[in-house]
Amino acid sequence: MAERADPSAPSEGPARAATRLLAAELFCETCGRETVHRILRIDRSSRPGATAIRGTARCRECRWTHPFESVVPREVEVMRMVSEGDRTDRERIFLPVHHRVQVGSSLPGAAAPLLVRRIDTRDGRQVGSAAPEQIATVWTTRDVGAVVRVSVIEGRFTRTARLVVPPETPYAVGERVSVDGTRLEVIALRARGRTWRRPGDAFPAAEVQRLYARRTVIPPAGRRDWRSERGRPSSVASSTSRAGRSRSGPGVRRTRTAPSARTALGGAQVHRSSPA
Repeated sequence: MAERADPSAPSEGPARAATRLLAAELFCETCGRETVHRILRIDRSSRPGATAIRGTARCRECRWTHPFESVVPREVEVMRMVSEGDRTDRERIFLPVHHRVQVGSSLPGAAAPLLVRRIDTRDGRQVGSAAPEQIATVWTTRDVGAVVRVSVIEGRFTRTARLVVPPETPYAVGERVSVDGTRLEVIALRARGRTWRRPGDAFPAAEVQRLYARRTVIPPAGRRDWRSERGRPSSVASSTSRAGRSRSGPGVRRTRTAPSARTALGGAQVHRSSPA
């Protein structure tokens, strides 16, 4: 039985309004098929939440009035889209009618944890939450946990990393975290649209947009965990300067010339004159 709203139905009392059954598709023996019926009466024993509804209905096509009994469906079929990277899988699933689906929450009945990202209703709207009988398509992604972006500050350089943790994992300014096996100190964090820098400011991972962590321990001798490559010169003058450079710098290459002749006494240069 498909539930519908009947705009021509008269106003009902609280008991009938609670059932939300004004019109439905029922089997008509006169027509020999399912047709739209107007619900005239519902038995008092058919309360909301019951597994079956009984009452009296009239066929909209042949006008035949007859009693009916319809089993209330416990599940509703919807289309589920699972996006993972550039791939999207589609599948028809059944959702329990008593469980409301909401964007940002887990999808009920899924074998693997899925997070609801978008809900399309049967009338073509996008909503934040809906009952299963109103849903046409639900868009989901794999629920891998909260993804926290980390800016790792190492001396003059900063690199980025990611942490995948349970959403309730707390992070606080002044505490230490482990990123890629390295212990770092959290100096600030981004949450709720602002940057928090005071020691003790804490938020769960689900609300943290970015962590700013500093490496305070120098690597042991013989290791080169920190970046040591030469940076790009800030100006043309610095790249062509002949001032003293470190041993690791490439310096400026110059063309070697033959040394001038010198005398044995005093080191004065000997000027050769060209032949007349």
